[in-house]
Amino acid sequence: MTFRMVKRKKSMASNSDVKVATIVIALFVAAIGIFLMFSKGKENPSEANPHRGNVVHKENIIYKKNVLHKRSEAHKENTHVVSEEPDVYAPNENVKPVEPLSPQPIERIPGSGGRIAFIIDDWGQTTANCKYLKEIPEPLAVSILPGLRHTKDVAGCASLYHKLTMLHLPLEALHNGDPYPKNYIIKTSMNPDLASKIVDDDLAQLPLIEGVNNHMGSKATEDWPLMKLIFKKLKKKGLFFIDSMTARNTVCSGVAGEIGVSFGKRDVFLDNVNTREAIIKQIMVLAQKARHRGYAVAIGHDRRLTMQVLKDEIPLLEKQGFQIVSIKTLLKNK
Repeated sequence: MTFRMVKRKKSMASNSDVKVATIVIALFVAAIGIFLMFSKGKENPSEANPHRGNVVHKENIIYKKNVLHKRSEAHKENTHVVSEEPDVYAPNENVKPVEPLSPQPIERIPGSGGRIAFIIDDWGQTTANCKYLKEIPEPLAVSILPGLRHTKDVAGCASLYHKLTMLHLPLEALHNGDPYPKNYIIKTSMNPDLASKIVDDDLAQLPLIEGVNNHMGSKATEDWPLMKLIFKKLKKKGLFFIDSMTARNTVCSGVAGEIGVSFGKRDVFLDNVNTREAIIKQIMVLAQKARHRGYAVAIGHDRRLTMQVLKDEIPLLEKQGFQIVSIKTLLKNK
């Protein structure tokens, strides 16, 4: 009896050892399998697949480009783009308005006023300042450059807010370093047929305009044959012409008289110096001219600061007795 019990105990112990050994071996094999799987996951991609390294590198580059593009687009949404196409002339070239925090007080001369007409040049590259055409109820002339992305958009905006529109006709300058598209500027050396076609094309872009003034033109406005060609076309369409006075020896007044085109000229540039104080000083010069002669014509540019100053200063001019009129009204009643 004792011998059988001992033998049974030994048999049970042997079976238990076998089970333990089996479990240990199974755990060891599982551990090795897990280790191999982990090692495979950490394997160098370029070693496992000679093309994979390049793919990963390219994916990283594409990802970075996408991130940068998204950041760039997000930035654009919060800023005004000055030039929206690199091959289109941007007249204001990245001009950034500078507004003094505490501008020096400017003397305002009291007395009876005269009539003042404002022309704002260089529209068409953006619609960012169209809101001021609504916020300034007084007459303003909007002079629009041809061939820009927003040429027609600005014309529509000006019409909506009952502002007179003009063509800002690009004419040759004595000195110019700005990059223009081919045949954008009308030049004195051009074949008359080509010059005539450019004028026709520019006028056709803005069918509702009532007048024209020159963009640049310090060379072209001294050329009698070229200006005569242009003025004949304006006469047929019943358009007036305002000389921006960029040339010392301009012939525009004489040609206009010969052809019979309604004519005027600029007295003051408002924003050659693009600060609030400088623009206000030019408005004071304008006011003095209007007071002494009875009328004056100012030209400014499609810039945020210029429009802000006009919005603030025009009511003050009216309080001083000046009458703000459209340039067309001024020409009829000079």
